[in-house]
Amino acid sequence: MIKNIWKISTIVLVVVLLFIFVKPFFESPQKAGEKAINYINQNLLGDGVVAELGGVEKSDITKLYKIKLKIQGQEYESFVSSDGKYLFADGPIDMSTEVEKQPLPEMLEKEAEDIEGGFKGIIDMDVCMENDKPIVYFFGSENCPYCAWEKPLVEDVISQFGDAIDYRERYDGVTDSDVLLKYGEGAVPMVIAGCKYYRTGAGQNLGEDGEKEALKAVFCRATGGVPSSVCGG
Repeated sequence: MIKNIWKISTIVLVVVLLFIFVKPFFESPQKAGEKAINYINQNLLGDGVVAELGGVEKSDITKLYKIKLKIQGQEYESFVSSDGKYLFADGPIDMSTEVEKQPLPEMLEKEAEDIEGGFKGIIDMDVCMENDKPIVYFFGSENCPYCAWEKPLVEDVISQFGDAIDYRERYDGVTDSDVLLKYGEGAVPMVIAGCKYYRTGAGQNLGEDGEKEALKAVFCRATGGVPSSVCGG
């Protein structure tokens, strides 16, 4: 998953250090953007997460190019110095140096398969239960627009399951942050169903109706098809 140094929900340009860029050498915008993407993929992202270059353009700020990134279906903007050396996330990153990759979160080390709606299902894991109900977590943040879109859809689908699911909504890392960090590095929204099924990110690409169907299918997997009025069978 994405390392802490690359906080994609709050990419901030640090302008106080711009005056150190005094080299006369300039990369073309495209080449600087490609260099940034290669560096991000090789040093800042975990296995299975790939950044794509969505475009490069000159910035209003001297000696910087603005780059558009696509990571896990979401778009972000950042900046790279025009000499192709520095990438800006929370601060300047010297792309001539390598960053030591950290171990993946516990659950991401396990083999998983793709299922409905972009969810993953951990192959060698049974659905965990508490009081004979699978726990469904929804992790979000008040400052996350994707969470605001996803939350009412999750709640609507959960309501159809009655007491067949133990639903736990967690916002801004106050409670059960240890659970969240087993499946990622804190990125939200995150849905975890019965320990076995999980997804980081909203299902906006599916549309509201498609996302509800995907959530229902995953929750039915977690409950073993209960209730039949929702899951069929």
